[in-house]
Amino acid sequence: MSNALEQSSGAGLTAKADSIQASDATSATQKKTEQAAKDFESVLLTKVLEEMQSTVSQFSTDEEAGSEQVKGLFTLFLARDMADKGGLGLWKDLNTFFNDMQKTNTTSQSLDEKL
Repeated sequence: MSNALEQSSGAGLTAKADSIQASDATSATQKKTEQAAKDFESVLLTKVLEEMQSTVSQFSTDEEAGSEQVKGLFTLFLARDMADKGGLGLWKDLNTFFNDMQKTNTTSQSLDEKL
């Protein structure tokens, strides 16, 4: 009887461990998806800021060597910071879309396996 109880509790522990590993994998995937959405919004914001910057006339005709690179880096980091702090909110919609696509892909894979 104790042997059956040990096997039963062992199976329960294994199931819990598998469940924890699956939830950790899901959590890691969700974090990667969220970061990808934020990165995309950052790139989009960089392009928007670059276009906005190109419409503003230059106050000085004297351009130092490297000033374009500095402006580019400034724009890149400004866009990244804006995206990390919420940006336009586009990343939330992208993240939802990516997660829905993963669920759909998982569902279609499981249906293919059943067929």
